[in-house]
Amino acid sequence: MGTRSKSRKGLSSSVRVRAPNGFGRVVQEVRLNTQMAQRREEIAKKRYDHLTSLTFEEREVFFNDDATGATPMDVDEDLAFDHLPPGEEGFFASNAGGEEELCRTFFLSNNDRKRKDVRTRRDRRLLQNKEWAEQMLSLVDAFLDWQMSRSTEVHDTAQFDDWEVTTVDFFSRSRRRFNSGPSVDRANVVLIRNGYIGSAPRSPTVAIGLQVLEAYHEMHAACPRFSIQAQFRIAYDVYLAIRRCIDVRANAALHRDIPNWRMKNACAACLYALENEDPLTYALQVSMDGNQSLKLVDDHFRRGPSLADTRSGISDIWLNPEEVDIFKNEVGKPQQSQRNTGDAHDIDDDIDWVNIADHTDSADVTLSTDECVKRWRNAGPEARKKMFALFAVTGVFVCLCRHGQLLAICDMIRSGELMKYPLAIVDKLMRVLGVTVQVAYDIACAFMKILERSSLGDRVQQQGLRGIVPAFHGHAHNRLCQVDWHPLYVAGSGKEDFEGCERVFSQSNALALTTRFSSPFHRHQAIDEFFKSWAFVKHAELANFIHNNYRQALKIVAEDSATLRELCTRLKLNDEDFEQYLQEERAYLKNLVAESPEVAFTVEYMEALLRLDGAFAESEHAKREYQNLDARIIREGLRGRAITNIKTRYVTTYTRYVDLHEHVRRIEEVHGIVRRWTKDSEEYKNGLVVLTERKYRNAIDTLERLLLQRLLELTKLSMSGTGYKMREKITKALKTRATAIKKALEEYNRRAAELNPPRPSLSWSDVVDMVSVAEFDLLRDARQDVRLLAWAQPAQRRAMNLYFNIKRAEEEIKRLNVEIRRLLTHMVDEHVDYYRTIRDNMVPNPPLAYELSLRWRYSNAVNTELAYRLQQTSELPGFTGTLRTGHRVGRSPILADGILLPPWVSLQTQPTEGFDASGNELEDDEELGMEGVGNEDEANVLIDYIDRLGLHSE
Repeated sequence: MGTRSKSRKGLSSSVRVRAPNGFGRVVQEVRLNTQMAQRREEIAKKRYDHLTSLTFEEREVFFNDDATGATPMDVDEDLAFDHLPPGEEGFFASNAGGEEELCRTFFLSNNDRKRKDVRTRRDRRLLQNKEWAEQMLSLVDAFLDWQMSRSTEVHDTAQFDDWEVTTVDFFSRSRRRFNSGPSVDRANVVLIRNGYIGSAPRSPTVAIGLQVLEAYHEMHAACPRFSIQAQFRIAYDVYLAIRRCIDVRANAALHRDIPNWRMKNACAACLYALENEDPLTYALQVSMDGNQSLKLVDDHFRRGPSLADTRSGISDIWLNPEEVDIFKNEVGKPQQSQRNTGDAHDIDDDIDWVNIADHTDSADVTLSTDECVKRWRNAGPEARKKMFALFAVTGVFVCLCRHGQLLAICDMIRSGELMKYPLAIVDKLMRVLGVTVQVAYDIACAFMKILERSSLGDRVQQQGLRGIVPAFHGHAHNRLCQVDWHPLYVAGSGKEDFEGCERVFSQSNALALTTRFSSPFHRHQAIDEFFKSWAFVKHAELANFIHNNYRQALKIVAEDSATLRELCTRLKLNDEDFEQYLQEERAYLKNLVAESPEVAFTVEYMEALLRLDGAFAESEHAKREYQNLDARIIREGLRGRAITNIKTRYVTTYTRYVDLHEHVRRIEEVHGIVRRWTKDSEEYKNGLVVLTERKYRNAIDTLERLLLQRLLELTKLSMSGTGYKMREKITKALKTRATAIKKALEEYNRRAAELNPPRPSLSWSDVVDMVSVAEFDLLRDARQDVRLLAWAQPAQRRAMNLYFNIKRAEEEIKRLNVEIRRLLTHMVDEHVDYYRTIRDNMVPNPPLAYELSLRWRYSNAVNTELAYRLQQTSELPGFTGTLRTGHRVGRSPILADGILLPPWVSLQTQPTEGFDASGNELEDDEELGMEGVGNEDEANVLIDYIDRLGLHSE
């Protein structure tokens, strides 16, 4: 009888065999899997030796490092840490002596009685986070004290208990001694007051310099691809948590702690509405889109158990899943018959936002919308994009103002770009801002139809929300969609291209390498920090945005107006004609509706008749061969396989003919056709014409699709951040695409020649030089040549485009004039708020007052540059705005009473040195002295102003 001994892996390492003999039982143990067991023992011994050789610092890294997953500690590993590190045998030594023998006796002789630490790394991480949270308020106070003093001196170590810590600075790593002071402060409080943060909440042995963390924070904002090790990560997380707590205190002091304050004040030019300002058609212009780069891999596909992290790195700019899921049933469930064709784990990332026909009444969905949706489904890479269960979060959905400031963001959870995400974003825009909004979305033409049918429909009508398609994406929409949704033809759009989402995604995609395998907290924290840095950059560039757009709009008005006047004189046209042309084009395109049921039946019946004729001809030929089979056997000597092929062909062709004949008969029965159409009947001849036109349109569709894919691949090839392998694949795809386009072009020219009258053929240069694929829509009508109409003539279309381009440029100038006053007023009000808050906190809270003064200095430096740039804008020839400030709606004007204005208020009215009237930098780069001032008097004004605050620089 044998009993197996169990190993940890579930395999038997040995078996004990008991057999009786004359003197009792003989027990023999037989070893199994000897080589495997030996290898495991050797690996375990090497790991045990390695762990026992670790220093205290290295052991702390091992305990705190969560990068390799939260795996429970083995018993052997636990025993390894019972030994003191090499060279630390005197760690417990005292004047009494004997500690070394006592420790050796205790560690080596009482291992079996030692209480085992059954906590997992997950448990330790939760405890660590809790301990950091408990001391966070003290850490924030210590950080503010350090920031105000920037002292690197330690306390007197002669009177209090002290300890040594390995400190990490920019260019050095050293051992330093600290003490807790008379109040027995926590270790990290003492470290922060001396410019360091420990890597553990209690008794840290390694501390990272605060200046190192500050430098990494700035470098990571410039290059998000930077990653860090676990020990540095712990200190960096604490540093960011401290900065967030300071933000909370500063916002409370500045009275910015109201709900949704960040969203309501995200952009000064867009949201800082003034009293008695010129009204705009749309108070706010935004763009929204989904990005699938910032994914998060599901815990089930990672090594080891998931690492619990209860911390939250989400600011109030995020929409939580509950807010989004309110709209999950707004669209309705797609047809299941169209879903159950693939793997159950595959999720089509664009199903629920493009299958409009599944969610709306087909009679109310126009051909324009369906065609645009179809194009976006087919406009992807070679293989359709798929989402798999691999990702717990498949990306983010964002909403930005026209200046690039983030207004709202949410996670796309285990799905693609579902319709609930834009619905939730629009809901928050209307709830929080409550202004007329122009919303740009890739398929706004389809989205607006769903929005009108949703629970938000009434509010959309009341607030005048208007959808629009981004300028670049609009080139892939059909022409009917463009004349209704493209910015060029929508009043109030200005010269905005609404492609801000693509610009921010080109930068945020760099985060993907470091967030894809991180925890949900670290992912949210990284994304939020990225957008905070992005907001600072976009605000600093706001005056450049205004200046460049103003100069572009003035150039369009000046140059295009002259060209338009010349065309109008030659063509004898006026402004009313261009408006009429647009209406005629809309009417023409709307008449190009989908095929009527009669046309669809004609095509189906004619195709069935042609297939039946072909099958009859093949069957008759096979029948003749079968009838002549005996003669051929005698005459030609046919044998075996040749005879079988003739008989088989005779049976199969006749069977195919009978099936097709039955199919034709059913069609005739359904549609009530008493007499079959023949080649001599008028119905047959008319049906051939309809079928020829259908093949012509199919040839256009194929050519259009290939050109659209070529356009997107060319764009991706030239996009920054595209890797080498991706470029190679795109290059190969372009070569394949060129061959396919040539074949499709040949098919189009053949079908165009079959029309009556024939359509002109197209060459390779004609199709690849088309500005947008919407130009194909003018070729779709096979009944008439649309290019004979007045509005379709090249000269008239050029004049019409110039006319609407000038109108949009004039609207842009009007909007920029409003934005300039808003920005200047915001700059002054921000200065006033900082002045009052710093003054009020000078005595009760000096560290907070100092923190606010640092922010004020940064704000003043940025505002100085903004004022310079706005001054340059005011010097542009044709400038019609003003540099006067206004009063924000709802803000008390008495807040600024008795407060000295900043120096740049006077500087903005003076000519800018180093630049000409157009804002171009001159060759003479003369030093201006102190940053933000132009002469000695202005420098004295600035110094007096700082003195009145009672604050002094370092």
